[in-house]
Amino acid sequence: MTVALVFAVCGVLALGLAFAVVVYAVGSAPKPPPSRLGLRGYKRVRSLAENQAFAAIEPTMRFLSRRIYSLLSPSLRATFDREISMAGNVAGLQPEDLAALSVISGVCGASAGAAYGYMQGSGNAVLFCMLLGIAGLFMPYLSLSARASERQRRISTSMPQVIDLLALSLGAGLDFPAAIRQVIDRTAQPESALFEEMQLLMQDLSLGRTRRCALEQLAERAPCEPVRDLVGAVVQSEEQGTPLADVLRIQAATSRVQRSAGAEEAAAKAATKLMVPLVLLFVCVLTLIVGPIALRFGDSFPT
Repeated sequence: MTVALVFAVCGVLALGLAFAVVVYAVGSAPKPPPSRLGLRGYKRVRSLAENQAFAAIEPTMRFLSRRIYSLLSPSLRATFDREISMAGNVAGLQPEDLAALSVISGVCGASAGAAYGYMQGSGNAVLFCMLLGIAGLFMPYLSLSARASERQRRISTSMPQVIDLLALSLGAGLDFPAAIRQVIDRTAQPESALFEEMQLLMQDLSLGRTRRCALEQLAERAPCEPVRDLVGAVVQSEEQGTPLADVLRIQAATSRVQRSAGAEEAAAKAATKLMVPLVLLFVCVLTLIVGPIALRFGDSFPT
């Protein structure tokens, strides 16, 4: 038996032992009961009814998530939970569900990479397997983060109009919960992200939570600047006893100014970012024009 064969056998045995240890650790970990309560439970049931692809992978995801539950550190669980909340509790996911989706995506990516490398016959099947496996492992979290960022942007854009409506309702004699209810009832987009957050805020108030606690939870779910400014203004108005309608009018004007300034800043950055593509386009056009002329003059000279 050669030395290379001995090392190969030892490597296979080590990998098998490591796989067995991982399987035992995952299988013996305590498994929490599945949760179908609250907002995430409602969104899970709704996603199962509306999304056939999610309904197909949900049993596997649930099987893995119950075994990954105890393997997540508290900090990682808090990070996943925050991203899920900022993304609107998409599909009713829990932190362990996101980790299970990452495992499923990583396995699918590794399998696709190995199949691609085998079909190419280039001997790089292991490399493709590792690259696509790592990409698949991070894809669910990156997709969730992108969705959370887009949701926060939409909330930030719609906030000045909502503050205006709240100020008008308060000026008409309504209290703060009634003003929120008026805004919810009069909206033309009940499925938008901001009005979903308004409904959650109204539910928190109806459950007996204080206005400050409900607003702070709103700022945690939607940590964009207009929402934080609104929460700070309302809490400060409540503490100092100043009229809330006047505070909200000032807040709405400030939000519109900030949005205009942000749009101007984005336009200025866009002009700078367009310089590189324009330079490359100019070089390509110059090459197409000057290249044939240079070749023609080159052929005219005797060798």
